[in-house]
Amino acid sequence: MVLAINELQQLESTTWPTFYQRGIIRIGAPLKQPEALITVLHQLGDLTDYQAESLRASNIRHYNIDLVQGVKSFQQRHGLKVDGVIGPKTRYWLALSPKQRVRVLALNTQRVRLWPMNSPSVLIVNIPGYEMNLWLDNKHVMDSRVIVGRPDRRTPLMSSSINSVVFNPYWNVPISIMQKDILPKAKYDSSYITRKNFAVIRSWTSSEQIPVSAIDWRNVSVKSFPYRLRQKPGARNALGRYKFNIPNKNAIYLHDTPAKSLFSEDGRAFSSGCVRVEHADDLAMVLLNYSGVSEQRVNTLSSRSSTKTVGLKHKVQVHLIYQTAWVDDEGLVNFRDDVYLYDKMSYASQTEQKLTTVYKE
Repeated sequence: MVLAINELQQLESTTWPTFYQRGIIRIGAPLKQPEALITVLHQLGDLTDYQAESLRASNIRHYNIDLVQGVKSFQQRHGLKVDGVIGPKTRYWLALSPKQRVRVLALNTQRVRLWPMNSPSVLIVNIPGYEMNLWLDNKHVMDSRVIVGRPDRRTPLMSSSINSVVFNPYWNVPISIMQKDILPKAKYDSSYITRKNFAVIRSWTSSEQIPVSAIDWRNVSVKSFPYRLRQKPGARNALGRYKFNIPNKNAIYLHDTPAKSLFSEDGRAFSSGCVRVEHADDLAMVLLNYSGVSEQRVNTLSSRSSTKTVGLKHKVQVHLIYQTAWVDDEGLVNFRDDVYLYDKMSYASQTEQKLTTVYKE
């Protein structure tokens, strides 16, 4: 990352071209500033010297296949939809100057120093990257797309460990979600509770069920509802088929989800704080195998409809981190949207300003 900062600093003294063209730019479209687009993609490493030279020599005036490939590389590194189409999001990142990129990289270099990465077995969720990676005994064994908390219900930065896997979990609805999301819907449509397989439970210290029909849902008080809600296991359960317990004061955990279509979105900040894992079934298998549970046993538990909690003999550390820039295994700099605006909050901090100054010197 320091090398990447140094390379970008060399570009700060040059006149950085501004590529801006309204509308959606697809292959074959006329380009108003072809030289600016070529220069940005070339200087940031998405076009080779030969490709940039050839494009300039041919005096192109239209968005051709070579530029499309360069833009796809650029989109990949910025967490965008890799379609080669230049729209508002791609245009925003193309306009980001070397100076702005240096600031983001410097801030994230400091973050890298703070993350505890000394464990041989660790699961990392990078919130702005919407991705999870798992290492066991210093070997990278899997990755998966994830869904994290939306900006008004942020997934917290935290460290813990996975201590158990729950098959076919119940969902004990947190009070905040019950008040903000579920009870307002139940007041509007009294059949909502039954349709979604919620049971009404006497209290957090009791398992006694209250008949759904015994409650006047239209007149319930959202803020002083005296009971709690629990969703039964099944296809409609918000936690899906698997829950991964990570002890913490925020009641945050990793889990499966029935809403698989959301994983195809570029930005995946949709949850109420917990982390939804696209390949939760694979994660359960890997973690339990690592703790000595056989593949056959895992498959048997997965095929049943009953709820079963299996403790992990070998607990795996978990870190939920916030990294909006990093250098990947191929040496390419990646950037991501500042989904919680933490980068902007750090903009005026003395620590960040000093850090940037240190790298500039």
